[in-house]
Amino acid sequence: MAYRREALAFGAVLAAAVFAPGLAEAQGRDRCHDYATGMVAQDQRARGLRCPGWTSHSNYDNHYGWCQKQTPQRVQQAIANWQSRFQSCEFAASGSPAAKADAQRCIAYGDEMVRIDQAARGQACQGWTSHANRNIHIQWCQMQTPERVETALTNWRRRLRAC
Repeated sequence: MAYRREALAFGAVLAAAVFAPGLAEAQGRDRCHDYATGMVAQDQRARGLRCPGWTSHSNYDNHYGWCQKQTPQRVQQAIANWQSRFQSCEFAASGSPAAKADAQRCIAYGDEMVRIDQAARGQACQGWTSHANRNIHIQWCQMQTPERVETALTNWRRRLRAC
């Protein structure tokens, strides 16, 4: 539970630093410093959980340098992607026998929902209410039964076809 609070706090700090770079600078903060510091801390937590397949690193300078070359939106997407991977690891480390399968299922759900949203926006669907935030889709999936997730996915696909 403590890891979950830390992960959420990490995401909130990084999101604020990236989405409000003017605010971060006004407060005397450097958004890339916030990003690099957060990524190093997340990497250390993930390694502490022994996340299988974890490929990030704890090299502050590399994270900082990468951030400086990216748009705030690209950095935010990277944060969301790493948060999803960390949350999947955290879920798998929870001891649930179905955790690994659930994590993969929810990642697939998040990817499919992003694809559906992008297709709907590309078709300029009227009244479209979904979004392309993969991380939020994955989080929602992890709190639902597989049946509810499948029903939701079927409904979103139906809405896209009707668009």
